[in-house]
Amino acid sequence: MLQRFGKKVMNNFGLKVLAVLFAVVLWIVVINIDDPSNSKPYTTSVSLENKSYITSMGKWADYLDGKNTITFSVYAKRSVHNSLTNANFTATADAQKIEFDEETGTYRVPVTVTCNRNSSNITITSKDLYLDLELEDSASKQFPIKANTTGTVTSGCALGDVEITDANVMKVSGPASVVNQIDTVVATINVDGMSTDITDRVTPVFYDTQGEVVDTTKLTLSVNTVNISAQILNTKDVELEFLTTGTPAEGYQKGDITYTPQTVRIKGEAAVLNTINKITIPEEVLDLTDAASDIEKTVDISTYLPSGTSLVISSDSKIDVTVVVEAVKTKTLQIPVTNLQVIGLDSDEKVQYEEDNITLTVSGRASVIDALDEKTITGTIDLTDLKLGAHNVLITFELDSNNVAYADTYAAVTIENATDSSASADSDNADSELENTSTAKKVSER
Repeated sequence: MLQRFGKKVMNNFGLKVLAVLFAVVLWIVVINIDDPSNSKPYTTSVSLENKSYITSMGKWADYLDGKNTITFSVYAKRSVHNSLTNANFTATADAQKIEFDEETGTYRVPVTVTCNRNSSNITITSKDLYLDLELEDSASKQFPIKANTTGTVTSGCALGDVEITDANVMKVSGPASVVNQIDTVVATINVDGMSTDITDRVTPVFYDTQGEVVDTTKLTLSVNTVNISAQILNTKDVELEFLTTGTPAEGYQKGDITYTPQTVRIKGEAAVLNTINKITIPEEVLDLTDAASDIEKTVDISTYLPSGTSLVISSDSKIDVTVVVEAVKTKTLQIPVTNLQVIGLDSDEKVQYEEDNITLTVSGRASVIDALDEKTITGTIDLTDLKLGAHNVLITFELDSNNVAYADTYAAVTIENATDSSASADSDNADSELENTSTAKKVSER
């Protein structure tokens, strides 16, 4: 029976083998016609791993030309391709395998591509996949964060303290070419129209030495935002008062104290400002001991401001002060008695002066004395309770006692009865008329 089966199998064996081979080929052809295989490009981003390996060498790495994607070819059946997208592929590059391409003069890292779907049915045909990098020296610096404001507070108010309330130091790390551009780090709060304290969280801005903003996208920052607060205070205009100490040299006298400005604007809490009317600069600041000329000095008043206050404009702290110190001059003047006002004289009395002028000796700073005009100097005599007759009466002159000194000066006067004076005047007139009549008669007789 086995012999009979063997004969049947071997009968036309060549034809049977040929038929099987034909069937296999036909199946392959059909399959490939219906679901052919081909290559197709895919693109995905590359993840750079173990980047710390590069930074540990004091270098900073970035993707060349900012490109961190890679394109590769995949060979697979059409049906497989139809089920794949770029998202199915993952590309990684190990920084520890970085190498230098002498031909291109660039650094590169080998890239490994994996697929999370139908991985057994695909073939990545692209060879020598690399991620190109650019390397430069890395740097790390710390910068104080400066507090700044923008805008203007409401009228009648002024800025108080403006400060960073949390991290006031910024640490930056990254490529030296960027880090070394940084000059200042500034956090700015908007106070426009504000009348009360304000706090905000802001993003610091980096500036170079020219005041231009530095792009920090490549930097690693210790903090991204900071808290900043601004104090809003009340204001008040107050006068200045300068005291002096010491005596000028013999023969010299202190004059006026002049200074600019005469008032300053200070800021502080309302409760504090309400207690302040002026700012007094102590006497030891202006010492006139043995001075023989003007004292000129620039005084910083900021240290003499009341506690809890400060100047609205800090530059106003420097006050230019001049204390006049001038030689003393003595001068004798002749004051017409007509410049004297009489008080205390009864209505039926009159006063007669022995002299037409009063001799007055004055002394003071030369510029003041030289400016005196004897014709315009006035004075007063008080005749209250004085009887008829001759008297020496003290004269009170209208002079600035702070700048002009004079000794007690008296006027010699006679108080008379006004009626006696009238009768005497009538008698004199009668005598004159008789004399004139007699003369006229004599002329007529001739």
